[in-house]
Amino acid sequence: MNDNRRQIFSWQQQGLIKNSDINKALSLSESNHTPINWLNFLSKLLLWLSLLSIAFGCIFFFAYNWGALSTFQKFAIIQGLIIISVTFYTQTEVYSTANTAILFFIALLIGSLFALFGQTYQTGKDPWQLFFIWAISIIPLAFTSKSSSLWLLWLFLANLALQLFLHTRHSFFGMIFQDERNMLAFAFLNLLAAVIFEFLSHKKQIVNRIASQVATIAAMVAFTWVAIYTIFELFHSSKHSYDLFIYVAWMAAIYFYYRVKTLDVLILSSWVFSGIICILAFVGRTMGDSFEEGTLLLIGILIIGFSTIGVKWLMALLKDDQNQIKTLENNGEQS
Repeated sequence: MNDNRRQIFSWQQQGLIKNSDINKALSLSESNHTPINWLNFLSKLLLWLSLLSIAFGCIFFFAYNWGALSTFQKFAIIQGLIIISVTFYTQTEVYSTANTAILFFIALLIGSLFALFGQTYQTGKDPWQLFFIWAISIIPLAFTSKSSSLWLLWLFLANLALQLFLHTRHSFFGMIFQDERNMLAFAFLNLLAAVIFEFLSHKKQIVNRIASQVATIAAMVAFTWVAIYTIFELFHSSKHSYDLFIYVAWMAAIYFYYRVKTLDVLILSSWVFSGIICILAFVGRTMGDSFEEGTLLLIGILIIGFSTIGVKWLMALLKDDQNQIKTLENNGEQS
């Protein structure tokens, strides 16, 4: 919401929005904290929960009545629900909450249809192929909706497909990835997704940055895991020491883009948390196995110190961000 307010007041400063229309723009973008906005939020939440309940109810219905239904009945129910959902979709306003929620419901039904086909005909395909095809099939729906919700579903399916693929093809990928380093594949997958989502958000093909934030944080978790493993392995072998350079480059890129070029306190919070964890991992590994009282006390002091410094820095950034928004609001009111 702060991003919306900043963007709207920036457009006002540029003369793209008339001063008399500023309140209307804030209202349309739901950037004002009003009781009506809270009521709209609750109604949207109930709509999403209702459709998700129906989708999961269909899945459990098939699981419970699997033996009592014929193959024709199973496919007829799923395809009938998809047709009904598409009919309702055509009757909703484009890019509205109901429109997006129905698309998400259709995406879940498509996955159920693929699972039903694989379970009924026993194609012999690996499980990762189901989720990979499912992820590919919902890409048009995600582009149509311009919503982060469907892109988040796609991101989940892509990560799940990669996990199942690495597990299934362990003998082949064992030459490239060890079990401990499979997280590097997840890191690059989520990094690629984050770049794509940021680009789509910049081009207004996604209405908000939630998908890019989630993908970036997921990549941060994966890169941090790889860095921790590398830190502990450096004392035994320098075989994968270049992973640390990858991690350092990643951290530098995150700071440059989300602090220098733009500001995203949420992503910077994960950046601070990741840095603290890796520093503590290096200190702990340097100490070796001598975890005596003094060592634990030192690590405890470092945790408190780094956490305090990080939180204060993030709070200062958040305060500066809020002050910039207030300055834009005041300039807008004066003009």
